[in-house]
Amino acid sequence: MRTAFALMLIGIASIPALAETDAARATGPVIEGYGPVYYLPDQPLDPGSDIDLKAVFDVAAAPDDLSKPNYRLETVARYLNMHARAGVEAQQLSAAVVLHGRATRAALGQEAFQKRFGKPNPDAELIQLLAKGGVQIFVCGQSAAASGFRAEELAPDVEMSLSAMTALVLLQSDGFALIPWGID
Repeated sequence: MRTAFALMLIGIASIPALAETDAARATGPVIEGYGPVYYLPDQPLDPGSDIDLKAVFDVAAAPDDLSKPNYRLETVARYLNMHARAGVEAQQLSAAVVLHGRATRAALGQEAFQKRFGKPNPDAELIQLLAKGGVQIFVCGQSAAASGFRAEELAPDVEMSLSAMTALVLLQSDGFALIPWGID
C-alpha cells in the first residue's frame, strides 16, 4: 500500500515537469507550424557568432502511405527553427535538401501529385515553406526519370539535378555538411 501511495505521489509530482516540457516545445520562427523544438536554457554546444552552419539533408526514404508527410522534411524545418531560436543569425544558416529514391514524389507539384496518385501531396506546403525560408530543394534527375516524372511536373520551388550524387558532391564541396537520412 505504501509503495502504491509513494508511486502515486511521484507521478503527481512529475506532472508539472511534463507540462513545462510540452509548453517549451514550439515551432518557428523560420518555419511556422513545422519542426517543433524545445528550449534549452543552457546550450550544450553554442555554435557562436563567427560560424556558418550549412547542412544538406539527403532524403531518400518516404512513408508507404502516400497521404502521410515525410517526417524527414520536417527535420529540415527543425534545423532552421532550432538554430534561429538559439540565436544563430539567418545569414549564418543555410540548408539544402536532396530528394531521391522514394522521396522523389515529394518534389511533385500539387496538380501532378493529385493526377498521379489520386490524393493531395502531403509535403507540398512544407516544401513551399522551406523554399520561402531559404532552403534549396533539389530532386535527383535519375530518380525522377526512373519514376516517369517530368521536369514540368515538379513543384515551382524544386530544382532538378543531374543526380542526387551530383547534388550531394557539389553541395559538400561548397561546405555543406551531410545529414544522411538515406533509406530506412
